[in-house]
Amino acid sequence: MTKEYHYFNQSSIDDLCVQLSSEIPGGMGPDASEDCLAQLGTRSLSAQDFRRCFLPNSVALLTSLCGNESYPPPPEGSWAAEYCSHQVNNSSHNLSAELCAYNNWALASFTNSTLLELCGGREGLRDHVCRNITLYHQLATNHHWLLDFCADPGAKPEGIKCFLQRVFDMLPAPYNFDTTQLCVNPGPFLLEALYRLSQCEGVVDERVGWLGTVSYVLRVLDFVVGLSAGLEEGESEVRQGLGQAILLSSLLDNTSFWATLRPNASLSVLQTVAIFLRKEQDPSLKEDLLSCFSPVLWDLIQREDNSSALRVLLQEYLQMPRESIRTMVMSAEKDAVKRFLSHMHQSWDQLQVETSQASQKEQQAMETMTSAFIHKFPRVTPDLFVDLSQFIPFMSVSDIMSFPASLMVNDSVLMAIRDHSSNMKSQQKRAFAKRLLQSHVLGEVPSWPPYFLSSILPLLPHLPVCHFQQLTSQQLSPLVEALGNTTLDGIRGRHVLRTVFSKKTNFTSDEFLRLGVLGCYLNPEDLHVLLLASPLSQPLWQRLALCVSEGHTSASGRLSHWLLLALRSVNGSTLPPPALRSLHGLLPHLGASFLQSFPFSQVLDLLSQSDLPRYPPAQAFQILSSITKHTNLSMDTLCKLKPLLPGLSPLALSTLSWPELGDASLCQCWSLVLAELRPAQRGILYNTLQQFILMVSLKALDRTLSNATLHLHCLLPYVPLRKLMSELDGPAVLKDLPLYKHLPWSPQQAQLLFKKILQAENITKETVETLGYIAGGMSCDWLRLWANESDFSELVRFITELPGEMRPALRKCVTEELGKRPETNMSVLSPWFSAGLPVKMTQNLSNISLVAVLEYIQKNFTVFLQLPRHKQTAWADLALSVLDITLEDSISGAALDLLGPLFLFLDRDTFRQVDREALRLRLEDLKAYCLPKDILIEVASILTDRGLFGEASSWTMGDLEHAGRLVFALSPRQITSIPLDVLSTEVVEQILEGERSWEDSEVGRACGVLHGQGEKQRSLLRGIIKGRGRRRKEPTPSCADIKGTFPSAWRATQLGRMGEGELGQCVEVVGRDGSLSPEQRRTLWTKLRRAYSPMKTLRSDQILELGCILTEMSERELQEANLSDLGTVAHLGTLTEWSPKKMRAAILSFLRHSRQKVEQLGETELASFGHLLCGLTSSEIRRLDPYKLSLAVLFLRDLALPCTEQQTEALTSRLSSPTGFGPISSWGSEVFTEIGTLAAGLADMVLSALVKEQIEGLTPAAIALIPPGKLAVVFSETQLSWLSQEQATAVTDDQWAELSSEQRQALIKALYEGEVVQEHRGRNWAAPAWSAESLSVWVLHLCCMLCHLL
Repeated sequence: MTKEYHYFNQSSIDDLCVQLSSEIPGGMGPDASEDCLAQLGTRSLSAQDFRRCFLPNSVALLTSLCGNESYPPPPEGSWAAEYCSHQVNNSSHNLSAELCAYNNWALASFTNSTLLELCGGREGLRDHVCRNITLYHQLATNHHWLLDFCADPGAKPEGIKCFLQRVFDMLPAPYNFDTTQLCVNPGPFLLEALYRLSQCEGVVDERVGWLGTVSYVLRVLDFVVGLSAGLEEGESEVRQGLGQAILLSSLLDNTSFWATLRPNASLSVLQTVAIFLRKEQDPSLKEDLLSCFSPVLWDLIQREDNSSALRVLLQEYLQMPRESIRTMVMSAEKDAVKRFLSHMHQSWDQLQVETSQASQKEQQAMETMTSAFIHKFPRVTPDLFVDLSQFIPFMSVSDIMSFPASLMVNDSVLMAIRDHSSNMKSQQKRAFAKRLLQSHVLGEVPSWPPYFLSSILPLLPHLPVCHFQQLTSQQLSPLVEALGNTTLDGIRGRHVLRTVFSKKTNFTSDEFLRLGVLGCYLNPEDLHVLLLASPLSQPLWQRLALCVSEGHTSASGRLSHWLLLALRSVNGSTLPPPALRSLHGLLPHLGASFLQSFPFSQVLDLLSQSDLPRYPPAQAFQILSSITKHTNLSMDTLCKLKPLLPGLSPLALSTLSWPELGDASLCQCWSLVLAELRPAQRGILYNTLQQFILMVSLKALDRTLSNATLHLHCLLPYVPLRKLMSELDGPAVLKDLPLYKHLPWSPQQAQLLFKKILQAENITKETVETLGYIAGGMSCDWLRLWANESDFSELVRFITELPGEMRPALRKCVTEELGKRPETNMSVLSPWFSAGLPVKMTQNLSNISLVAVLEYIQKNFTVFLQLPRHKQTAWADLALSVLDITLEDSISGAALDLLGPLFLFLDRDTFRQVDREALRLRLEDLKAYCLPKDILIEVASILTDRGLFGEASSWTMGDLEHAGRLVFALSPRQITSIPLDVLSTEVVEQILEGERSWEDSEVGRACGVLHGQGEKQRSLLRGIIKGRGRRRKEPTPSCADIKGTFPSAWRATQLGRMGEGELGQCVEVVGRDGSLSPEQRRTLWTKLRRAYSPMKTLRSDQILELGCILTEMSERELQEANLSDLGTVAHLGTLTEWSPKKMRAAILSFLRHSRQKVEQLGETELASFGHLLCGLTSSEIRRLDPYKLSLAVLFLRDLALPCTEQQTEALTSRLSSPTGFGPISSWGSEVFTEIGTLAAGLADMVLSALVKEQIEGLTPAAIALIPPGKLAVVFSETQLSWLSQEQATAVTDDQWAELSSEQRQALIKALYEGEVVQEHRGRNWAAPAWSAESLSVWVLHLCCMLCHLL
């Protein structure tokens, strides 16, 4: 019967239980004996006795289900009828007669409740029992119900216990309910009884210990309940509970009971558990199983050596919550964990775990599991470490630093580290290296023997620089070849070269090649000599090209420049594939000319390489122009040509061959491209797409949004707000809500759409959750409507978990409402939102929430960098307590590892306590961190401390290399004191390149440039720029010198002495330096004018090439130049060095050559103008089409336009026209957000009249651009108090200086979100504290006064 059991079973948990119970041999009918209860009570019941005592005759149960003389057959069409149809053919037609032949029954059959219920109406049964004196006495002794049964001949055996009741009465279970109810309504009572079993802690209770040996009883219950499934309400819940109970009880028994019933019981359990885990959809059920019974499964897996089951188990672990993983490991027996780790280590290769392909969730799960395994054992032994070695790529720095130091010198441990080094992260290798240093078994670094250095070779490149520089020539010489095949960086590589080859000069090409990666760090001057040799050695240039492509050498430095000159004679089309691959990092610098000899198809292949650096705009323009001349460029191809996007022009877009509108790749393609384009290019793209849609006779946006636009849904978030305002209404949004809710709308678009929906229908707190991204546009007024509801915390949770960017005004509103309701459950807040809470409100967060916020900050540090300084300090201080960091005398190395970049944001007094030696070991980490402006003095003090490098005037070349970009934390005076012989061209170039690389990183962009950076860089370059020696002559830079430094470092007179050919080699590099002074740009243009004359023939690529130098062309030259190409104009519009007259000349040139009038300018032209928009006069601006201008503001909103006050007021006046955004008094906050910085040009009276909702829409950039005097006049104290934290932070020092004390207090209130503070932006409003210096000055002044009086 069990073979067909799954026929009517629907849940996967039941499937599991059926499979576990399958293939059990069928039994004879129960042959009960009087010792069943006794055996059960002593827990000595064998498998055979158990079956004999409890398993009913399956034929009797079949007859009961499928019908007999007493019971009608099941209704036709029911599951029972269908099931019976499968069984009837295999059963006797005389089942009832055969079963109820009580004359043939054994004594025990008369107490079988199933048989009595089935045959109770059988004629003669009563007489047979009651009139047979012998039988009657035998039965009545223990079954008192027979007395009443035989006393009343008309009575029916209603008192006979049903099967479930009898089973439960027989079991010594700790229940306290009336078992007679099991015969009436078994569902609730079974669930209550089974609940205890489903709890892990019930296993250790002696009263329920019997459950581990009676899982078969549960199977019988499952079988009986299954027969009536669907007949009574609640039965399915009972079935599910029974199924889980069967599985758990089987595992509890550790298969010892099952082993007596069937062979390979362990294997069977593993197989069925695996099936269950794969099929079950409820994560909580699987988590319950794995949390409670993992140790049992581990033992079964080890016993069977079953790697497939282990693989399934590991996959499920990776889907569990991290806290559950930690609890599971920590609650298991240590011996069980050891055995599991050992088995996993032996089976790891069979598991085929791909760490590189793991998702973020799986990666975090592996990290949590690894940490839990390590924390399980107070002291990790070498054997245990080897068993843990497969988890090395997932070990945290703090866990690595917790290993015993002596462990790091064990041979088997070092071998395990070597084996897994290829999958380790740099910070892990650095942690192992630091922990290695703390083992004093082998003494100091200079005494480490060569064999030991060889054994730690993967860790050597990550040994802290201060210790790596202690390695001697005797130690490094045997390792040169091995180190040449590692990822050694420049600082360590140059130390190896200086140490091993201190007397070696004039390397040959062969010697260079034998050095491997070390060759990248030879003196560029020596390598230049090799490149000048004729003929040029291909292995030489190929190795040098790899130095660039692999990141060991800068692609824009002196060595790369000399390499590019040498490669001019190389025909690229004849190069073999390895040689071409080596040029990966140099291709953009080789320019368009290098690709001319290649076939078109190969050009596309080369430019489609992943991670190819971007081409400069001029080169990208030339290549795209060449491609479009040879073929119609497809969208799919263009999307692969991301390095060429800086040169994208309307001409290239106009020749595109477009796919069908239904092609899903259309949006996938443009989603990637849009993120790379500048705002003006997006405007051009928007216009091109509209023309494309019109080409296929579909309107871009009608009242309901056409099908064409729906296929281009990824572009909808880039549609101007004005377009959405006029062509979308509430019903249209609701109609396509399934699509719109998933689009990443901008904050102002979400506000508009929310308003449109609200106008069409009421939005409740239930329906708002169906709006997706659009819900982020809710107003504060709407939120307050629901603030007093009991489930307000759930609404807050929903809001803080919305995808995309939250408006500052909405964040402020939510924060204010939370502040009014301190009883709100703060744990519902997402970590990113909690990170921005007012400092006082963070005290209401639970420890779990605080940990979650700190984890979020560590992984999303750029979000932390956007917080105000006081919140950054508060979170850094909170981290000390949350991470249980105790500060005694100093901040230890372990504390620095835990804090990471947060330690730089501690308050100054705490920061000063950092242990100097611990910081020395972590200087490389510090180089990657953001240095807050107010902490630079403290960083400089630590760097020049005697315990670190000492005074800057005593620094060596090694010290300067070690400090790297941290040298810019010093003051200009301190940098000037560094000895000139230390400031070699090579070292200074490396420091400048390191700083540029960091500034281009994600953290660098969020952090911003260090204070006074330009002056500090010039101090560092003084020996190069001004020359050396007493009779030094100011040098004339070469193109290589300019690339090795930066163009604006050289004075105008020095640039003027450059030869035209030398300057022509790097004109594009010079043109991209926006820090050039007007004098430097004029000098450069004077040198270059002849090469680019006449202006009438000036090409677009030449204009792009000149960059900011173009701003020094004369007005006449600008008007002569053909500036009609919108792509070129868009590039010029990004330049900020224009004078008003030259902007005017550039605009007139465009209008004349494009033959357009001001009134005819469309949104694409206006968006492309950028800063050049200020070349239009106020009267011309007032003639612009208001509707077109309102479309263009989306692409102008981030610019700091250099317009006059009259021009900006003219622009906002046009925007407030009826065909623009309408009267300003009717503007919502979304309009102010849409126009961005243009709002700074609103008239004084208009700004003074703004209401709270409108002020909420002002962007921080717009506030920063309001003239200081104007800001103080137009904004009252009340209006300033309405500002969000982000808006208040944007107020500049000059604006602050113009504010009254009342306005300042209002601004402080906005910045600190109502909290009482003494300080703002470094200004202390408390009484100044007397320092020693100020006190001395005061005393001296007093003495002078007394002397004068006397």
